[in-house]
Amino acid sequence: MSLSEQIPLGTRIPNILHAVSASLPTMADVIGYEEREPAILAKMKSGYPRFVKHECSVEIEDYWKRLFDKPDDSLWLTSSEKIARQLETHLGSPHSKFQKHQDVSGLRIPNDEELNLKAKRFLQHVGGYLCSRQAEDYLVANELRASRENETLYEGDAEAKILDTLAPLLGAADRDSVTLSSSGMNGIYAAFQAVNAIQSPKGRHSWIKLGWLYTDTMSILDKLSHEDSSNQNLYNVFDIENLETLLASRPNDFAAIVTECPTNPLIQSMDLDRIRNLATKYGVYLVLDPTINSPANVDVSPYADIIVNSLTKYAASEGDVIAGAVCVTDHCPDRDEALSNIRSSVEHPYPRNLQRLAQQIDGYLPLIETVNASTMRIVDHLEKHPKIRKVYWAKEAQSKTNYEQIARSDDSVGSMISFDLDCHIADFYDWLLLSKGPSFGTIRTLASPFMYLAHYDLVSTDEGRAYLDKAGIKPDLIRFSVGVEPVEEIIAALDHALS
Repeated sequence: MSLSEQIPLGTRIPNILHAVSASLPTMADVIGYEEREPAILAKMKSGYPRFVKHECSVEIEDYWKRLFDKPDDSLWLTSSEKIARQLETHLGSPHSKFQKHQDVSGLRIPNDEELNLKAKRFLQHVGGYLCSRQAEDYLVANELRASRENETLYEGDAEAKILDTLAPLLGAADRDSVTLSSSGMNGIYAAFQAVNAIQSPKGRHSWIKLGWLYTDTMSILDKLSHEDSSNQNLYNVFDIENLETLLASRPNDFAAIVTECPTNPLIQSMDLDRIRNLATKYGVYLVLDPTINSPANVDVSPYADIIVNSLTKYAASEGDVIAGAVCVTDHCPDRDEALSNIRSSVEHPYPRNLQRLAQQIDGYLPLIETVNASTMRIVDHLEKHPKIRKVYWAKEAQSKTNYEQIARSDDSVGSMISFDLDCHIADFYDWLLLSKGPSFGTIRTLASPFMYLAHYDLVSTDEGRAYLDKAGIKPDLIRFSVGVEPVEEIIAALDHALS
């Protein structure tokens, strides 16, 4: 893309059938999308797959509805029969009906707005939507599409190739310690279920959320925890004394501490050595997600009991695969049971997704090397710019010492930065001539007004903005994932938007 054009609203990034991002080029588009404006939604033919039904799934729904005795009912296609049954239990509707044809499963429910929203959110949180490649294969097999979209697939043992790359990065003793999942969020869900199965019989029903976690991670913990749970939010990742006080006050209540390292979107790193000692002392699991900067840049394995990683970022660098991984470390309590629980809970990736990921994974480490070098130059430039109030990145002052404890090298800074603007957000965002949409960790630079996309309910009210302020997050924060474009071009695009 040249620096003289915007990617049109709704266009896939990249512009291929299974892309995971879609263009939202202006703040008016972002707000219109979040407020469900019909004119905006009509142009959004795609979106991040855990949030938006893929067009192939919609085509299957239309096909199935023609065969229904109640064609006006809603249909939710799921990644497996297991997830469809879990959705049925979660909704608790006596009028739901499980349906399956060939290998595609789904749940038919009454066309009720509240019930449909509950279904959508559950599938979004747990990563339970039907995979777009599986949907495409179903359509072709049933002559509803002429052929599959052309793409290059790995022809060998795809899972083995992926695990051979991931196991050393996750600190796994062997391949068997790592379980692949249909998405990073499904990996979180599997880890959540696995820990609950071990800790709940001990009366440990509550979870500690350390830092501002990704929205669906928080939703899994808050909406799906045991009815007796009393989860706690500790937004300041540097206040370990507060964490210790909480654990000491409820020494037998907590199942686990969950955190991202670094965090999203402030790229903050906490003192994992102290947190590990506290987790051991009080019998809680430590579940870590290093996705923001990737396990290729940080090694959290000495501290974690369970590591969860989204492979959609960095590993699937071309931006067209949803996948994840869960690693159980050697020092995890009840390790074998935890690993068995994860394997039984997880949604396994669709085979063609694995083939596509395996085809790309050789580019994983070269991508990391390139973006690490570019990120340091961009940070240096932005920190000197008069229209940037603050830059958040791996080696920002508060995090620097903690980050260096887990960084694989001095240059291992990752692709992710965030920054606060000293101007109106639309004055910058609308003029930025780079890809703008959800996701990160791809070969393409991606910018987003992150809090608008992930927490519009908070940025759109005075009460919500006050809540964000207490968590130390500016509503107009820009999250910026550096790609492999020439760094001079990225800096020029930033300067153009800031001018």
